[in-house]
Formats: sequence, C-alpha cells, structure tokens
Amino acid sequence: MTAPRLSVIVPAHRSPGYLEKCIIALRASDLPADEWELVIVDDGSSDEETAQVALGGDRVITLPAPAGGPARARNAGALSASAPLVAFVDADVVVHPDALSRIVAAFSNPTIDAVFGSYDDNPAHTGLVSGYRNLLHHRVHQSSVGDVESFWAGCGAIRRDVLESAGMFDETRYQRPEIEDVELGYRLRDAGHRIVLDPAIQCTHLKRWTLGGMIISDFTRRGLPWARLLVERKMLLSPRGLSLGAGEQASAALAGGAIVTALGAILLKSSTLALAAVAFFAIFAIANYGLLSWLRDRRGVGFAAAALPLHFIYTVNAVSSLIAGATVALLSRRS
Repeated sequence: MTAPRLSVIVPAHRSPGYLEKCIIALRASDLPADEWELVIVDDGSSDEETAQVALGGDRVITLPAPAGGPARARNAGALSASAPLVAFVDADVVVHPDALSRIVAAFSNPTIDAVFGSYDDNPAHTGLVSGYRNLLHHRVHQSSVGDVESFWAGCGAIRRDVLESAGMFDETRYQRPEIEDVELGYRLRDAGHRIVLDPAIQCTHLKRWTLGGMIISDFTRRGLPWARLLVERKMLLSPRGLSLGAGEQASAALAGGAIVTALGAILLKSSTLALAAVAFFAIFAIANYGLLSWLRDRRGVGFAAAALPLHFIYTVNAVSSLIAGATVALLSRRS
C-alpha cells in the first residue's frame, strides 16, 4: 500500500453523537480513501459508546482518564501519524466533501507550512445564540483570507515536521479546550513558518451554544488565557490574532464606554451619563453596521436586531476577560 499523504486527527471526549457524524462526513470526502488515514484519539472518555464509535477510525488511540484536553490528544495522534501532513478536525464538526482535498492542494505550495479554514454559514443549531456565535466565527474567518498570525485546529493542518520542530501543542499548559492552537500559531510564526487561512476549506459546526455557556467559555477559556499569553509575550499593546484587529478594538472601547457611563449614571443618578451611555451604545451599533447588515442578509432583520445586544454582551465579556487576565498576569509578574 502507498503511504497516505494526509493523516486526519480527531480528538474525542464523551461525544459519541458528534463523533459519529464527524466520521461519516470524513469518509464521504472526495479525497481518495487510499490517500489519507483517519486517527481517532479517545481522550479518557471511559464510556462504552464513544469507544465503539471511535472504531470507525483507521486507528484508535485510547488515552487514560482523566481527560488531558485536546492538546494532549492532538499530540498523541500526530506522533502516530503516517503521513507528512497532519490535519486536525474537531469531533463536533462535519467537514465539507472537498475540505480534505483542499487541504492537500494548499500544501502543493512549498512555502505554506500550515493552513486552516472556517465554519460555514449553516450551523446545525439555528437558534439565536448558536446562529450568532457560529456566524460570527464564519464572518471573521471568511474576511481574513491569506497569511495570518495564528492557527485554528477546528479544521486545519500542519506539515508534520514543522509541528514537531515547533514543539507540538503545549499539553502541559493547556489541559482543557482553551487557546492551545492560537499559542501554537504564535510559535510557528516566531519560527518564520507561514500560516494561511483558506476560507474555501469549510465545515459545519454541530455545537449548540447557550448564552451562559458562551459567556463562561469566552471568559474563562479564551479571554483569560489569551490575556495571560499576550502579557507573557509582551504583545498586550500590539495583539495579533483574527479577533484582535482595529475594528474589534474600537468596538471594545465603545462597549467599555457604554458600561462605564451606564454604571456612573446609576451610581450618581445622572441623566447626562445615562444619555452618554445610550450614545456609546448607538455608536457601537453604527460601528458594527457591516456585521449587522451581513447578519440581516442571511437571517433577516429580526435576527440581526436580536444579535446586536448579543454582540454587545460578547464584546463586553471579551473586554472584561482581557482586563482581568492581563491584571492577574501583570500582578503575578511583579510579585
């Protein structure tokens, strides 16, 4: 048998329903079956159903409980890979039929060391929070085509030798789903490797978001660790990443202004500050007109109107987590 060109690594933890759909979609890929292998890494699931579904892989790696997080699982899969290219696909996504072939095609350019794609604009759960959260991800990735500063492991790939030379995912630091792929991307770029975002590589996200889940996850698993990382790397004043551009920073400043003036209006019973808070929110809405009109075109006026306060909450949450994380990191450095 010819050695495969691509090894697809799927980390899984107690997600049999998602994993089964993920495997079915991968098997329906238009990349010929003899050109790639599927490695399922069961990250300490300790449940019979997940173990049974995982048998759909060409190879199954079972890691001991407790779960060590996707960084550990991806590393274990990559170290067992037979191909020179390793792709990472989350267990809660369904890749489009051409995703794997597009990944392989991207590496025909020898200057590209890593590539990743995007969620599509048709998430499995169409409720307000899930729709907003997944469409936001889609829009950010779709508008960031070309060379980028970080990596996304939801549906992305790296040359295996490049991954190994960079030191793999940091499984010691990231023992649960956090920003382990972003941190790896920073190290890849530090070493001079080229990372490209190809928005044509797409997958459908199966996850159902709730408002509480979104707030907690974004605060504890994204904002806090990302802020600590930016402080450590002395990048706090010049952050790099898909969600850290000038537009996002302007939205953050406006959302922060709205919150501060609103709190001042309540504490001081000031109508002037209340009007200022309303003005900040209105300017925030205007600043995000592009996003809102894009959401309107896809889901209608009602969805876009309902998404505005959600986007405000999302932005305030991001600002709060970055401030909290940076404060803790700076204080710990001085102590």
